[in-house]
Amino acid sequence: MSQLLRVWTSRIYRQNFKKLLNQDIYNCKSCSIHRYSSESENDKLVRVIDIPVKEIKEPPVIFSRGKQKPIHDENNPVASQLQLLSAGLEKRKLQLNVEKWFRDHGFTNGHSSSVEFKSGNESLGLKQRFITTEVQKDDKKQTRIKETKKYPGENSSVEVSQNSESQVHAEQEKGKVDLKETYKKYLKRVEVEKGKAGKISKSKKQSANDLEDIEGFTDRKQTHGKMSSKSKKENVKSIPLPEHYNEDLLSCMRASLMGGMMHHAHSVLMQHSVKPSNQITEPHIFNCVLLGWARKGKDVMLNEALAQMKKFKIPETYDTFAAQLLCIGNKRSYTEKENEIRNILEQIGEKNLDIKYLIQKSEYLTPKDALNVIKVIQVVAPEYSHLGNENLTVQPYSIPLLEDFNNPPTEDVVNPLHRVISSSKFEENLHKQLQYEEIGTVYMDSAYYTKSSGVKKEQTKNQLLEQFHRALSGAFRSQLKKHSKGKHDPTTEKEVDQIWPFLKALKTNEYIDLMMKEIEILAEKGYSAGYRKHQLGQSVINLIQRKYFKEFGYLDLQKMVYKEYIGIVLNEKNPSRCHREIWQSLCKKYTGKSAILPDYKFPDHISYKIGNFLYSVMNTNLKIISKKHDGSTSNVSVLNFVMQDENRDGKILTFVHIHPHVKKICLTDIVMKSEQAFYPMLVPPVPWHGMQLGGFITFNSDLIRCLDENQMELKYLKKFPKDCLNPVMDSLNILGTCGWKINTKMLDVIMELFKKNAGVSLDLPPAKHTMPKPVFPLLKVKELNESENKMEEDEKKKVKAELWKKYYKVKKDRAETHSLWSHMHRTLTIANTIRDEVIWFPHSLDFRGRSYPFMPHLNYHGDDVRRSLFLFANGKPLGEKGLDWLKIHLINLTGFAKRSSNAERLQLANATLPDIMDSADHPLDGKKWWQTSDEPFQTLAACMEVAAAVRSEDPSKFVSYFPTHQDGSCNGLQHYAALGRDQAGAESVNLSPFSHPQDVYSDVVELVEKIRKKDAEDGLEIAQKLEGLVKRKTIKQTIMTSVYGVTMYGAKLQILKQISPLPDEALHNEFHSLASVYLAKCAFKALEEMFSSARTIQDWFTQIARGMAKTCKIPTQWITPMGMPIIQPYIKQDIKTKFKKDYSIDELMKLKVESRKQRNGFPPNYIHSIDASHMMLTSLEMYRAGLTFASVHDCYWTHAIDVDSMNKFCRKQFVALHNQPLLETLSADFLNDIEKYKKEHPKLKKTHKMAVDDLSDLVCNVPKKGTFDLNKVLESEYFFS
Repeated sequence: MSQLLRVWTSRIYRQNFKKLLNQDIYNCKSCSIHRYSSESENDKLVRVIDIPVKEIKEPPVIFSRGKQKPIHDENNPVASQLQLLSAGLEKRKLQLNVEKWFRDHGFTNGHSSSVEFKSGNESLGLKQRFITTEVQKDDKKQTRIKETKKYPGENSSVEVSQNSESQVHAEQEKGKVDLKETYKKYLKRVEVEKGKAGKISKSKKQSANDLEDIEGFTDRKQTHGKMSSKSKKENVKSIPLPEHYNEDLLSCMRASLMGGMMHHAHSVLMQHSVKPSNQITEPHIFNCVLLGWARKGKDVMLNEALAQMKKFKIPETYDTFAAQLLCIGNKRSYTEKENEIRNILEQIGEKNLDIKYLIQKSEYLTPKDALNVIKVIQVVAPEYSHLGNENLTVQPYSIPLLEDFNNPPTEDVVNPLHRVISSSKFEENLHKQLQYEEIGTVYMDSAYYTKSSGVKKEQTKNQLLEQFHRALSGAFRSQLKKHSKGKHDPTTEKEVDQIWPFLKALKTNEYIDLMMKEIEILAEKGYSAGYRKHQLGQSVINLIQRKYFKEFGYLDLQKMVYKEYIGIVLNEKNPSRCHREIWQSLCKKYTGKSAILPDYKFPDHISYKIGNFLYSVMNTNLKIISKKHDGSTSNVSVLNFVMQDENRDGKILTFVHIHPHVKKICLTDIVMKSEQAFYPMLVPPVPWHGMQLGGFITFNSDLIRCLDENQMELKYLKKFPKDCLNPVMDSLNILGTCGWKINTKMLDVIMELFKKNAGVSLDLPPAKHTMPKPVFPLLKVKELNESENKMEEDEKKKVKAELWKKYYKVKKDRAETHSLWSHMHRTLTIANTIRDEVIWFPHSLDFRGRSYPFMPHLNYHGDDVRRSLFLFANGKPLGEKGLDWLKIHLINLTGFAKRSSNAERLQLANATLPDIMDSADHPLDGKKWWQTSDEPFQTLAACMEVAAAVRSEDPSKFVSYFPTHQDGSCNGLQHYAALGRDQAGAESVNLSPFSHPQDVYSDVVELVEKIRKKDAEDGLEIAQKLEGLVKRKTIKQTIMTSVYGVTMYGAKLQILKQISPLPDEALHNEFHSLASVYLAKCAFKALEEMFSSARTIQDWFTQIARGMAKTCKIPTQWITPMGMPIIQPYIKQDIKTKFKKDYSIDELMKLKVESRKQRNGFPPNYIHSIDASHMMLTSLEMYRAGLTFASVHDCYWTHAIDVDSMNKFCRKQFVALHNQPLLETLSADFLNDIEKYKKEHPKLKKTHKMAVDDLSDLVCNVPKKGTFDLNKVLESEYFFS
């Protein structure tokens, strides 16, 4: 590295020289300009740019320090000659570049512009000597002065060519030193003389590296440091760029901008811009630096970066000109710069840019910056405003299926969210929410443990964490200090250089706090090391962004827009526009943009490297004292990295676990912590208005839940127009704005059962200490080996195997149950913390389009226990039929009347009203009728609601907050029957109207029982053993998942789970496995008989997906009826590149696909995308009608009074959905993919071409449809019931 220091050598001292080197500098490999100088009078350090040009009386001095190359090698004289010439030419190039820099910046002022080249140590009085050498070329002698400088402890030397500029040019032009030819001759001679492969390879490598440096100088013409465009192109071709070069460099610039490290950003930019081989093409790389200097008002630095931008011929953008105007605005005399301002505005016009959109289209201009820019423009254009008078107009849906939703709703629709939360409560909750988002953690009192039970344990935990905090603080500072002094580990130096701005943007304590949180996360369970490193790095980036947003006015503006948005959303009248349009309209009103928070995305491998650095600090410095078996002690690492094959698929992953002793201390459970992102929101979420814009208030989230770290689904969506996701986002916003509250009566009952470990029969997991401990069988095995019993050896092995099997089963069951208990403990703790609050759940999508709440622990998508905890935040009177629907819903939950009509179910509810009332009044000490239900806790919640309504003065006026459900009848088969217009299948799943509901599960059980009876008569033993044991519950899950691609093995496990609890008297344990296989085969056979059309379509899907994967080598892709593009992200990836490489979508498409997963996944994934579309259509219809709506996939929730309306909308949208040519559209899309593949591969082999043609024929052969009339669904009472 070299530094250029403008100094007075007579006044320089060792101490002062050290100060100079430690000042704020920016570095570049060929010329680094030090920004500080020493005044001759008082030796005071000042900036060079602050010294008047008149006062610079001496020429500049270059100080060179760093690694030096050995010049002389007796064994390879030619290589020595090459190095000598290379060193001389490179030093000369440095001198020319520095001289040019001084001339360009006006620092010579008529004085000599020559630059003296010295070592930094020379100024401290070290001796130097000069040697004259001769170079023989074409029988002519050329004399050069070789300067050799001795450094303490080094025997190397540096040759510096002192030729004049004209001499160097003459040598290049006349070709007196043909280095390429010399290189070729040298390699040839080495090959002939030595003939050793290892040495040849080594020599080639070394010589090639030397030649690369020489060619980089000799192959380009230099005239005062400039280079011809032709030479630039040659250089770019000769030196390949790193992958994602511009993206990585932009990440560095962004981080530096956010962290205020502009000298570092400028340094990095100069390092890259002086090398013509580095092809910078991204304008924002320069724009970040320009804006950073503009904020400081440093026009000299800004102009220097701008000059480099022009040198690379990077087109100026709105940000470029905004930075120049901002720089003027940050000076006190900006009002006197009218000519300069006009000049910039003229340049904007010359670039065909519109000044009107300068603020809106500047991606990096913050709200704080925008005010300054507007102020500057108004100096010459006083009436300028970036907002204008136009407002965001309604954006109609372009999909034919959604045309009806383009019409505005009627005026008399009441807003269901009105008065959900008072103004004062909203302000209080907003303050809490913002605080939670800023801290990132929510602290809660345990719902199981009392504070007095573990005070000592909590103190021990705090002491340990404090010790860790001190160790990490010192280690982190030490690591950064080492790197800044160049003492860092060479193997990680390049990686740390890349993430340096991310490691300096925050305070040390903020990094330590994130690492401490990471320890507590690992205390809960082990994770993939790559995943946790990526997540930790992402936490650092999120915190940097959050602080940046806060400092530069983003958050203040976001809060202002958010409050106005909430005022509209919670208004008495239902908004005439969707939530997305309301938000975008308000954003445009205040900023001219459709969003407030910028959508910055950093590459995953950057996150991984940040996390990897922090993990290395933790792993190296976190130690605890551990006792060994022999009583001795040793320091062991807190983090344990273990290699294991988690999915048993041959892919070995590294998992990180925390030391058991630390884990035991950290999991005190008295005061529990929840990540803010896993905690329900106390105010409505920000509506989705972009793929990564929405959810929480102060930071962005991802709309799509990606399957893995490649984020193939998100990257694939970016290929399509942004508005293609508008209908999907609008539906998610409807789900997200539905307010909830906790059913406190149910919470109290569940917590009492949970604390007493009395809910085991109701699927409430017991505490770990109540379960039997596994008995280690080693002693029993030893006794068995030493016993004198004459037992056969094979028999002994069986007994031993049974002992070990029993031990591992008890151990596994205990661990799994404790995991379930911990999950339930956290759920109840969160629910108890917010028992008196109104809460909201932002939603996201999986890659198939199915919606899920953000929060994994407490949400209404959970099991029976969790669903029973929720009530709507807004209540509605029951009306005339509301109480009847509550009673029918209660009976539906019990599972007692599957084939009964609604009238019969209502009659049954009235008949069992005494039991219902008893359950509501005495849930734990009464008759406990509710515990006999299929869904006991939801049944108990319904009992309480029915009891309260019945006891009210007027049930029709009783205000109910209870969500009433309507569930699809095996919804997957409903969609298959509708796709194929299958008459028999449609009747089995209630698409056709009947007086009584059809139960497809019971129908399949009847068929299975017929098959079993026949096999039993034929003498099949397992069929005889299963007599009387084939129940609806036994094969229900298999039937339900058959349409989603369940395999025979999966079906066997599902059935095995149901028959395992049977006592030995009913079916002995040894027959369980055989029975589950037999019943799975019978179930598949029965389904094929009943749903032949569904099987045909499913097979068509499977064959197409197999063909696309194996023949065309591409993933299966389609577009849902809601317009959402979908790709199956099942690809094969080298495990070594996980989190370390950021693939583009084009690169991901070229990776090898997982053909088996593509084939098996497509049928269920397509059906899931169809049922998700149906849910979204229903949600849009409910919103227009002003009705509350929530869904758990194919189970729709609303108030009891609105069940009839929801059923009507649900049937209407199902018919509208399946009236679209779904299979034909799918076929056309696949044909387009195949044609595209043919164009990209015009020269296919004959067999391959035939396979592609066969695939085209298969795709064209759309399955024939049956005779079922789809309009009959509109009359089917039990379609959803």
